[in-house]
This record gives sequence, structure tokens and C-alpha cells, in this order.
Amino acid sequence: MARNGWRDRIVHRWLHIPYRLSVRYKRLRRPFATTYVLIHGLADTGALWQPLLAQLPKQSNYIVVDLLGHGESPQPHDESIYRASEQARHVLTTCVAAGLSGPVVLIGHSFGALVATEFSHMYRGIVRQEVLVSPPIYRDETGSRRDWLRQDKLLRSVYRQVLKTPNLVVAGYELGDKLGALGFSHMQLSKNTFAGFENTLRAGIISQRTGRLLRHITIPTTIIYGRLDPLLVARNFTALARVNSCITVRPLSTGHAIRERTLREIVAVIQSR
Repeated sequence: MARNGWRDRIVHRWLHIPYRLSVRYKRLRRPFATTYVLIHGLADTGALWQPLLAQLPKQSNYIVVDLLGHGESPQPHDESIYRASEQARHVLTTCVAAGLSGPVVLIGHSFGALVATEFSHMYRGIVRQEVLVSPPIYRDETGSRRDWLRQDKLLRSVYRQVLKTPNLVVAGYELGDKLGALGFSHMQLSKNTFAGFENTLRAGIISQRTGRLLRHITIPTTIIYGRLDPLLVARNFTALARVNSCITVRPLSTGHAIRERTLREIVAVIQSR
């Protein structure tokens, strides 16, 4: 255990070599064809996207991974490796190793949408389009008190308090999964996987730069969100669309989870391009 910890520290933290993630699904039949890279959210796995795969264009490729700290992917303890920008590096490395060769369309849900935005920023030469579903985009904490949107600050405070009660969080997710409140989720949050959940929430969601990046995005970007979603700040989406014509906002009468209505909207977006 200790030996693996030191190996991880040397290879991934000191040498900054990305992790190889678990590939949940892939179809790479056509070299250089458009490849859909599907990225799940916090406390979920790539299995979230299984209902969408059959609806992707027949001539396209796709790759679905489990993010670091989730599903069958590694679960290191270094919080900094869970930043959205670091997750984007892990995703690209895994996709290239799996055989990625063509242009990319990114589809991300929740935290996966933040990873998709980082990916688009870092590897803009290969990304043709991104679809961000239920993205928890919050304004920077570095802003002056006068600039705060109260909902952004409140949500961050709630997340910090939630992390103080891991047993309650795990029980809540388990109940939500049983009731179907998490949508097409194969959530695997437990006491054993809580560290990955905590590191992702702290480094990837509480601390983020997604709004700043989207202000300058130059590829077609669609934000799909539910008006009934308590984890989102819709005003942030409309503000981004006002300053960047590449961004389109499509509200639905849904919540945070991906359900049939959301899937139909995703398909409509990718078919319109």
C-alpha cells in the first residue's frame, strides 16, 4: 500500500504524468471520424451514459470513461489531482491510449461539464463542440463582497458543511439511488469511495474557473439545465450567453438528474450541428 502510494506520488504528482482511467464503453470503428467523449458527474460512473449510446450518430465513434476517484478508475489521495483541469488531462491520455484519432465532441454532466470545459480550453484544436448538462458553474470566490451572487456563496457553504458529515452524505446518496432520484446513475458512493467524492467536490467544484473559461470559449457550446435543479445558478448561464455568442442556453422543466427529456434534448443538440 505504502509502496503504491510512493509510486503514485513520484509518477503522477512529481513527474505530472496523467492517470490512465477505466474505459467504460468505446466504439472506435471509423478512424478519424468524430468521437463523442462522454463525461459523468460527481459520485457517478460512465454507466450514466449507456442509454445515450445507441442514439449517437451511426458513423461516429465514442469513448466513455470513469473519472479519477470514481467507478473502476484509480482513487489516489492527492486532492490537487482531482481538479477539473487535471481530470481533463487524465481523460485525454486515456482516450488517446484507447485509439482516439478524430475530432471530438464533448458531452459532460454536472462536474463532468466542468471537466469538458477544461478539456475544450486545453485541447481546443481537436474539440468541435461541447454540450454541458446541469453544470454547477459558480462565480469566483476571489470577487469582492459586492460582486457576490448570494446563491453561489450559499451553495459553496453548503458543500463545505456537507463534507463534515460523510456518513450522512453516503446514506443520502444511497436513498436517492434507491428512489431513482439520481436518474440513470450507477452511483458507487460509499465510505470506501468518499475520499474521491470529497477531493472532487473540494478541488473540482468548490474551487473552479469554469465561468472565466466559458466567457472566451470559441466553439459551439450548449448549456442544458433544469429549472428545478437546486444545485445550479441559472443567472450565471444567461450572463455567459450575453457576453459570448458561441454559448446557447436551453432550459428544461427538469431537475439535476439525466432523464428521458434530457436525453432527447442532448440528441437534438448534436443532430442540429
